[in-house]
Amino acid sequence: MRGTPYRIALIAAGWCLASACSSESSSKSDATSLADSKLGDSSSEVSQGDAGSDSKVDSGDGSTTKAVLTPRPLRFEENLNGVWGSSPSDMWIVGNTGRLLHWNGKVLLPRNPGTNADLYGAGGTGPSDVWFVGSGGKALHWNGATLSDQSPAVGDLSLRAVGAAAGSATVLVAGDAGTVYRWQEGGWKPENTKSSFNLRSIAVGSSGTAWAVGDQGVGIKLSGGSWTSQALPKANVTLRAVAVSPGGRWYACGDTGYLAATTAGTWEATLANDTQARDTNGLWAVSDTEAWSIGQNGVLLHLMGKKWQLDDIAGTYMKDATLRAMWGHAGDGQPAAGFAVGDGGSGVQFDPITQTWQDFRAETTADLRQVTAMADGSVYTCGSGGAVLRADDRNAPFYDLAAPVTAADLWDCTASGSDLWVGGDAGLAAHWSQAGGWKVESAGVLGAVTGVAVLSDGVLVVSDDGSAARRKADGTWVPEKTVNQLPLRSLAVAGGQAWAVGDVGTVLHRDASGTWTPEAVSETGDLHRVIAWGDGEAMAVGDFGAIWVRSKGTWTKAFEAPELPLYGATRKDDGTLIAVGWQAALVVQKPGGAFALVPSQTAGVLRGVVATKAGTLAVGMKGAVFGVAEVLP
Repeated sequence: MRGTPYRIALIAAGWCLASACSSESSSKSDATSLADSKLGDSSSEVSQGDAGSDSKVDSGDGSTTKAVLTPRPLRFEENLNGVWGSSPSDMWIVGNTGRLLHWNGKVLLPRNPGTNADLYGAGGTGPSDVWFVGSGGKALHWNGATLSDQSPAVGDLSLRAVGAAAGSATVLVAGDAGTVYRWQEGGWKPENTKSSFNLRSIAVGSSGTAWAVGDQGVGIKLSGGSWTSQALPKANVTLRAVAVSPGGRWYACGDTGYLAATTAGTWEATLANDTQARDTNGLWAVSDTEAWSIGQNGVLLHLMGKKWQLDDIAGTYMKDATLRAMWGHAGDGQPAAGFAVGDGGSGVQFDPITQTWQDFRAETTADLRQVTAMADGSVYTCGSGGAVLRADDRNAPFYDLAAPVTAADLWDCTASGSDLWVGGDAGLAAHWSQAGGWKVESAGVLGAVTGVAVLSDGVLVVSDDGSAARRKADGTWVPEKTVNQLPLRSLAVAGGQAWAVGDVGTVLHRDASGTWTPEAVSETGDLHRVIAWGDGEAMAVGDFGAIWVRSKGTWTKAFEAPELPLYGATRKDDGTLIAVGWQAALVVQKPGGAFALVPSQTAGVLRGVVATKAGTLAVGMKGAVFGVAEVLP
């Protein structure tokens, strides 16, 4: 692909690496943009450990104190065994202990597979027909909306690979003891492969021809409805992968650097040109004259024409990683895209601009901008790339809710009863319920929906387009007159009243009759978050560490700290107020006391915080998730 027109297509499509993409809207506050640009990779680095609930931090004088933030990021460190996609913006990764990840072109998010079985392979015919297979004969199916268990009755045998072709009805799964099953008429039918060898990879060509490879250099071919066995030339090793190019050329790879390809239908072994003879585990058949293979200790091989040549992983972290599986896409007017995954959550991604393989870490790349909780203790967070995640409680793992809004960045989410509302770019308002799933609509505003709250008689949103507020009642979004021309950033409701805050210290109050009026706050910085409780009590946080508290109808500045923008706030049941923001700082006011800065000894930017009965949780940039200590200094 070097020197091909994919670079032009890439530029036109705006493709970028996960580690380099920035989905922050330029219309958002300067303080937020400054925080994001200054952060670099520091939050990603810091958030990868797991300090544990009793972790200690160095106080600087030789003593230690209990950590106020316990990192529990959305990082995935299981061995990853398989990867497949229907397009560069719809890719699936599977791994040990039921790890299932989805890449939507912007962020990598975890799905709940409902099993702890090791998953070895993934494949499908399109975005609404994807299969995942693994140990104990596990076979899971994704239909574009839900995941279901469709395992065949194979006993303790493991299924290791999925073979399917786009636009074809053929779906085959292969595994131990020569097992191959075909999905037919809504069920699995066993194929008579006449083989007893363990099969480790299977691929289906556009004509319906299929090859499966496995132990002892054996390959089996499906043609004309029957299977025949064939030992590949010079292959007395385990074969790990088989792939077919769009033009119909077959490739295979395996242990000790084994590589082979077909010429006029006949297999020929090819030198790997790797003096270390490292195992090759994954293949991407780009064309009849180009292919990639990847494997043990970072070995990367590139076929251009007739010879395989060693190449290098250009990233920093994955140079020596053992990678187990590979998938790629080229053509169809889309930018070239390739991915490989492996041990310990390792991964690399092909960059068609530089024609090099870069680090693709198995961690959530979404910027998490807000977090909310339902009455049952379940926690929800939303952010860039349409990310919406759910955890059963404050301590449980997060899983993707598969919001159908991957093209939009989300700026706020709020829970009400058993329902969730999220707001995002281009006037997006989306509603999720446990019973009915997702409903996506436009709130009718020109900018991004930056605040969403639920009233007793409908849903209320505000936006950053200068004046907009909308209320949904009886199925229709109705504009409300806010007497405001500045962007609004957050919205809160309590006791039938609402407050919105925004740029240049804007604070608006909405009474129970729906009338909006400005409230006096002598603030020049932007306010990013407002919360409300009780009878007219509220707190707003923003730039310069500003914290304003409303009591008895009057706003009072309770705290400020230059160069410490604050973005999130919450109130615990005991009345403790917590604000979070730049440098992962917490500003805390205990009942009857004053606000005080609590250094977290952690780098990064926190954007949201929520208090639940099970504890307090904070989220932030680059997928950061932290448990907040219940006893704060």
